[in-house]
Amino acid sequence: MTYARVAVYGFSEKVGLLSFPPKEDSFEMNKPYSNETAAIIDSEVREKVSKAYARTLELVKEHKNHISQIAELLLKKEILHQDDLIHVLGERPFKASEPTNYDRFKHGFEENETERSKSSKGETEVDDDSPSLEGEVLPT
Repeated sequence: MTYARVAVYGFSEKVGLLSFPPKEDSFEMNKPYSNETAAIIDSEVREKVSKAYARTLELVKEHKNHISQIAELLLKKEILHQDDLIHVLGERPFKASEPTNYDRFKHGFEENETERSKSSKGETEVDDDSPSLEGEVLPT
């Protein structure tokens, strides 16, 4: 991925806004750039990977306690749910401006559970806002 960012998509200050996409149908062994440019690309990729690795180590050290707690939970339970993660990590520092897909899924699941429990008790709820399909002919 890093090689593609540098050589194909041009996300590198050293290489510049140049793009060297791989030729898929070609069996050529020649590259469309010089050995010097290849060395610059390799150097840039190596630097970016090294920075990402260092950042990862920093994050692991910074959050070692949380990682250990999650590992312990995984040894006890095979699957962790959102509530488990909130218990260990706390609430997210930033709330999403819109509900996430998971929130929508969870909300729909909770509504279905409520409807099932009402119907099992004999309660029915009629939604007056929903359009009636009585008397309508639907195309086949």
